[in-house]
Amino acid sequence: NVFAAQQYQINGGPFVCSGIQRKIDKSAGQFKDPHTVQGVIEEALLKLRPVNEPLLKLSSRTDTGVHALHNTVHVDLQRPNGKPYDSDRITQTLNRAFEKDGQSLRILSTVRVPASFHARLCAKSRTYLYRLAVLKREYAREPGRQQHPHARFIPIEEHDRCYFLGHPEFDINAFASVARMFEGMHDFRTFMAVAKGNPRQQEAMHSLRRIDQITVERGHTMTAAFNRERTERYYDFWDVRIRGRSFLYRQVRRMVGAWVAAAEGRITERDIYRMLTVPSQNSWCSSVFVAPATTRLILRFPPQPTRATMASFLEQLRNRKTELQRTETTVTYMDGSRKIFRNNCEIDAPPRLGFIVDNSPDQVPACIVSQFLYLGSQDCVRPEVLEKYGITHVLSVGIETPPFDEWRTEGEQQQPRVESRFVECLDLPETNLAEVLAKTNAFIDGCRACGGRVLVHCNAGVSRSTSVVVGYLMERCDQSFMQAFGTVKSKRPCVQPNAGFIKQLKQLQS
Repeated sequence: NVFAAQQYQINGGPFVCSGIQRKIDKSAGQFKDPHTVQGVIEEALLKLRPVNEPLLKLSSRTDTGVHALHNTVHVDLQRPNGKPYDSDRITQTLNRAFEKDGQSLRILSTVRVPASFHARLCAKSRTYLYRLAVLKREYAREPGRQQHPHARFIPIEEHDRCYFLGHPEFDINAFASVARMFEGMHDFRTFMAVAKGNPRQQEAMHSLRRIDQITVERGHTMTAAFNRERTERYYDFWDVRIRGRSFLYRQVRRMVGAWVAAAEGRITERDIYRMLTVPSQNSWCSSVFVAPATTRLILRFPPQPTRATMASFLEQLRNRKTELQRTETTVTYMDGSRKIFRNNCEIDAPPRLGFIVDNSPDQVPACIVSQFLYLGSQDCVRPEVLEKYGITHVLSVGIETPPFDEWRTEGEQQQPRVESRFVECLDLPETNLAEVLAKTNAFIDGCRACGGRVLVHCNAGVSRSTSVVVGYLMERCDQSFMQAFGTVKSKRPCVQPNAGFIKQLKQLQS
């Protein structure tokens, strides 16, 4: 078996109706397509008379009409005598067949590659070259025939190889400015054309792509010598290079179309920003026209020793993907509402507040500061427990307790035997602990001033009430976080504030 990788060039014009990938007409039983690049190469490979049917694997499926300066395919070939084909012979045979049939296609080189090589998966980067021909302002502003695209001069050598623009206010600096916004990792769903029958394109992760570099540089015309002077008199040429690992369907053409619209003043930079940061087909501006297919594609592969390693790694990823199971994510908001995200669907779930469900009785409060500060769960808020420990004040953090009906007489006035205070606090990392401590510390200070004893509790006495007591020791007793937390932990081992509370308490000491 010979695993051959072929590098080739094409002029996209003759294949403008069909493109690169072969079209299969299953109803007619037709599996060959002589009007596409893939079909033409596979037809030419039959002249080598291999034992197996040559089936090309493409490195990319570019839009119809796009030219390729350096593209790659790979194919498995088996010779009747079992010996490998000569690489140069493959190149010569194919180019001879293309020339005989008048095809605008040429093989640059053919090399043998390991079985792990894949033309698409092993590609290190793809570079799209998009050429702009901008009519100079002195001609664009002339009244008459130069304003109409079908009336102005266009060199025949550049036909279908350039995007000709004639707007009198075209600003190349604005074009380059908005183009640079697209570098880096983005969700390009707005700039993706959705192909029919491809549900995977609707998935959010499918449209994430990284663009490594975008450059806008002054270019040159490719016209013949006798036509060059006139061409350069009318037009300024610009080369737009877009380099990345992979691209979405018609992504490059739609991006260039948006940049041109911004350069001509049809949309603003804010519109571009919205299309890029709010990825949706609905974010596409109707005043943007998709640029024509005049792109050149250049592929780059890593050095030969890396190809097998990369392909082997990608093969492991593909095998691993088959073992993956779908997952769901439950998000709980600060108000207790919850949503379940599953398969790109958003489902409302029953609300649930952020506290720990306490199913075991816990009626012994921990004495943090002798004869003054106690810590426990809601189970400690019972008349017999409060009377046993001499509790005069109850601080309820995030959970309300039943009112106290017993009263005591002071002079001529009746006062509640136990003074209580409720402070709202959700057991969530996002809860502002500083606001909670301002209220709780004031209540505890009042208890201390009158010589009372205070019980601080929440639902389970684990997170919220613990954070309040630790915060009090830090602010009123001048203890560090480690000292205060160590003191509380030694008296009540089950305490464990949530990660957000711990972070806020550590920031408190600084």
